Amino acid sequence: MIKPIIKYSALLFSASAALLAGCGGDGSDSVPSQIAFSARVNGEDARCGVRYTNVGQNGSSMELMDFRLYVSNLVLIRGDGSEVPVALVEDGLWQFDNLAMLDFEDATGACAELGTPQTNRVINFTVPEGDYVAARFTLGVPFEHNHGNSSTAPSPLNLGAMQWNWQAGYKFARIDIMNDNPAPNNRWFFHLGSTGCQSESNVTAPTTQCSRPNSVNVLLEDFTPGSNQVVIDVGQFLSNVDIDFNTPDTLPGCMSVPTDPECGGVFEALGLSLQTGSTASDCSNCQQLFHVE
Repeated sequence: MIKPIIKYSALLFSASAALLAGCGGDGSDSVPSQIAFSARVNGEDARCGVRYTNVGQNGSSMELMDFRLYVSNLVLIRGDGSEVPVALVEDGLWQFDNLAMLDFEDATGACAELGTPQTNRVINFTVPEGDYVAARFTLGVPFEHNHGNSSTAPSPLNLGAMQWNWQAGYKFARIDIMNDNPAPNNRWFFHLGSTGCQSESNVTAPTTQCSRPNSVNVLLEDFTPGSNQVVIDVGQFLSNVDIDFNTPDTLPGCMSVPTDPECGGVFEALGLSLQTGSTASDCSNCQQLFHVE
């Protein structure tokens, strides 16, 4: 259950403060809370091993093969518009510094190829006590953590399946599906990550931001921790995409390359410019991947 962060009693506040002191909290005015995420395909719970119908612009069927993403820089927003950064609870597995991984695959069915049995659908944090009406976060890995050796990085940055290479950094989101086509053409992948990264070699981290960051700024309006959850609907996200088609001689699906024809629909659904890797100038929050419920 999501723990509400508004109007705690004196007794509960005292207990929360003691808990924070024992867990490295940042002061007696902060309380623990979490945000829950729900994964769906056109409103149905998203699970490995299940075939979903009526997906994409041609009403195709699909099965999940992977569904993981990184969320960072979470802040809560008060009624006066002020933003309050939260302190993520480092757990040695899903959360590190200002970064968290959400993992909706469980290594069953078609997810067995690269998946892991563990799943994670929550972000745990502490935040100053108060009333909050909205939240903001980034779909992406901050530049200071985005380029390095995944084999020696702290969890959740230690998964090779979520990284292209040291230079290109991590896959901010990985949504792999199996479509209606006969094998071996039955796969359609969406991998979001920075492109246009420059360094001396693939195993040398860039010292400056990549030319196309491809990180997504997500604003959740009318969101109250303790009352709402965040829904990630793959069916809604892919509604303007033909998941059965891939341009010949290109990698299956979209790999965030500006010349990839299959990236147009998904980048539009993220509110990103495919050419610049930044939020479209006429849209502050056009993304269709996340919504509040």
